[in-house]
Amino acid sequence: MTPADRAVLHAALRRVEPLTDGELQVFDDVARLVPLARGRTFLAAGDRAVDCGTVLEGVLREYYPLEDGREVTRNFAGPGDGVGSLSDLISGEPARSSVAAETDARLVIVPWRVVRDSAARIPAWSRFLARTVERLYLAKAAREYELLALDAEARYHRFRALYATLEPDIALRHAASYVGVTPEHLSRLRRKLRSGSE
Repeated sequence: MTPADRAVLHAALRRVEPLTDGELQVFDDVARLVPLARGRTFLAAGDRAVDCGTVLEGVLREYYPLEDGREVTRNFAGPGDGVGSLSDLISGEPARSSVAAETDARLVIVPWRVVRDSAARIPAWSRFLARTVERLYLAKAAREYELLALDAEARYHRFRALYATLEPDIALRHAASYVGVTPEHLSRLRRKLRSGSE
């Protein structure tokens, strides 16, 4: 991991909790830099989730693969975002979700057990984990609201607000899956919004 990579990682972690250099050393000691080619998986449904990490470059997608071959997109992660399915990490059961690279990507990953064990021993890491869980809960509640209370156009507006910088790198079918519409419907929504802004 280069000094620039380490700086991106530390900045991302400190956005959650103001960790000291000494507290960050816990991650630095076990962190691994992982290049991930477009389409490759960080986590595959059915495998056990054992690692979590931070995106340095690229875009990743978390999704549920369905029995009929379709995929339902849960969220996206870009530079500085955390990656890893917390529910699958906590459960220890075979993962229900998959995480794959939408573009060529680079990640820094650490074993989940290090995060868990550090949170049990070090107050700052305990706060980090609690704040991470809180953020994920709020994001999950917002996502449920979008799916249950908003129409497709409003959901697309929310998608654009969340992922404006990532959208150019997200395949149409995956963006449509996140919004909960067909790719054709999403194309119509995009045309409508473009024509309305002219």
